[in-house]
Amino acid sequence: MKRVLIVIGFLFLSSFSTCGRRGNPLPPRDFHPLPPDKINFQQIISVPLIYWDPPAKFVDGEVIPPKERKKLSYIIDINFGKKVFHTSKTLFKYKPLPERTKICFRVAAVYKTFKGDFSEPTCRIIKVPIKQQPLVKEVKTGDGFVRIEFKKPKYKIEIFKSDTKKFDPIKPYKTISNTIFIDKNVTNGKIYFYKARYANNELKGPFTKILYAKPADNIPPAPPENPILITDHICYLVWEPSISTDVKYYKIFYNGKCIGQTTALIFTIKNCLNGTYKIGAVDKAGNITLSKPAVRR
Repeated sequence: MKRVLIVIGFLFLSSFSTCGRRGNPLPPRDFHPLPPDKINFQQIISVPLIYWDPPAKFVDGEVIPPKERKKLSYIIDINFGKKVFHTSKTLFKYKPLPERTKICFRVAAVYKTFKGDFSEPTCRIIKVPIKQQPLVKEVKTGDGFVRIEFKKPKYKIEIFKSDTKKFDPIKPYKTISNTIFIDKNVTNGKIYFYKARYANNELKGPFTKILYAKPADNIPPAPPENPILITDHICYLVWEPSISTDVKYYKIFYNGKCIGQTTALIFTIKNCLNGTYKIGAVDKAGNITLSKPAVRR
């Protein structure tokens, strides 16, 4: 009987000693970041440039939070240890190199004091560079568009766009194979900056000078139709609207002088004097078109 009680007590105590355990214990965290997946390459004239995306995970498979990903720094290894550079950016621009020079890059990410492994090497041989710039023939702006015309290109043309003069160093806004670039993703009255370069796959040429463009609506609206001055016991003007869709309001003129404005199609005149009355349609850009003189009735 005593032996039975001892066994029951042992089992009872064992149940308390294992309380709260849920599976195997987790392994300790490893905060070494994985290397970047892919090292991209460009040859700008004769200067090698590499760029990459930040690694998304640590070695232990846990995701690097986006805020922490921005804190990563990088070690750039050139030609397997011959030169080493450090950067906080996700691109690295080297120095001009002679043609037929072979160069290899590896990149390792660093999180706080944890240095990750190097990426697979990206190796290239420096090719004959593109030294010419695209030749700009004309920059033209209009209502809601910017148009840039180039002379006959030798390669594809990469066009970079900005509204602050700060351009993306890698990705163009658009690439064209012909001579005409039209940008309709613009706002009238706002200044935009453009620059362009030749591109042949990884080979890139020098940029043009920065081009300035300010689209604007310079086309006046259609005039109001059939203006009539009614002189009954009160005096007022009526008219048919302008057929233009961007008309914002109408101005009223007496002998060439503005005496009021309205968004309606009727305007009451306090002092109905002899003279010439006209209605001006004003669009969103401030362009104005006057009607014919109002007919008295």
